[in-house]
Amino acid sequence: MASGDLFRAFTVRFSFKKEQHVRLLNKFEDEKLTGGKAKNQIVMDALEMYFDALENNNQATEDKWVTKEFLEQRLEQFKQECKEEIWRELIHVLVGSRMAGQPFLAISSNREPTKKEFIEDEVADIGEIPDVMNKIMDWSDS
Repeated sequence: MASGDLFRAFTVRFSFKKEQHVRLLNKFEDEKLTGGKAKNQIVMDALEMYFDALENNNQATEDKWVTKEFLEQRLEQFKQECKEEIWRELIHVLVGSRMAGQPFLAISSNREPTKKEFIEDEVADIGEIPDVMNKIMDWSDS
């Protein structure tokens, strides 16, 4: 077999007029960065990575990079979801309390409570209710 059957040559040209080419050529020739690999292998690895990326881009949807705009959009979406959840819970609490016969909203005012209202934190004064006092007096006499 002739050597032409085993290899196919191509030329990579770096232009000293283009800053990108000069920068890449310097990296290409720096043995600290190449790790002692043959230049041919570096070019093959780079070409393989390039074409794999192209194939994956065509097969899959575009990757979402985390950008400031993406984070702001996600934050607004999260805020909206929180608002909706809070409204659902608030409506659930309010409707549930109405169905249970509890007052819709607790309204505080400066008025004195009437005798018919039940006050949890205070002791009820039964001395002002004549019927109850009469029954207690009858019971104590007997």
